[in-house]
Amino acid sequence: MKKLFTSIFVLLLITSTSNASLQSDLSSTDLPSPSTDYSPEDVVKIVIDALANNNSPFDDAGIVITFSFASPENRSQTGPIDRFIRMVKAAPYGDMVNHSSSRFSEIALDGDEAYQYVQLTTFDGSQVVYGFRLRKQQAGEYAGMWMTDAVWPVTKASSY
Repeated sequence: MKKLFTSIFVLLLITSTSNASLQSDLSSTDLPSPSTDYSPEDVVKIVIDALANNNSPFDDAGIVITFSFASPENRSQTGPIDRFIRMVKAAPYGDMVNHSSSRFSEIALDGDEAYQYVQLTTFDGSQVVYGFRLRKQQAGEYAGMWMTDAVWPVTKASSY
């Protein structure tokens, strides 16, 4: 019952709030949310781990966490959360949801931008590689925090 209540509470919070207040609303739950304490590597790992366990602690929690780490610019193109959930579950991103394992490349830093590739093994055993571009936010409530600007499929391959 607690899991159901938490699911409903968080989804109501997200659908009834603006993107700008998502961070403070998520921090009232026990879900990870953007912080100046996280490196770009940390952010990618949090997102990948959340998507691997998408339905814990509630349905689509991993996608909700992923949206919380999307930069404001990214959210303006991919939100609101209901649209984002549909987008992540569809091609070409659907392979990220409930994947079985992941491998991370070294991070490439370029000033306030970071790039990383992640190889995922999907639930059916196939391999897919995604690229992540993150940017350290310069202003607003997310100033100093690394957030995801873009994710793109690179290839379905055995390695990167």
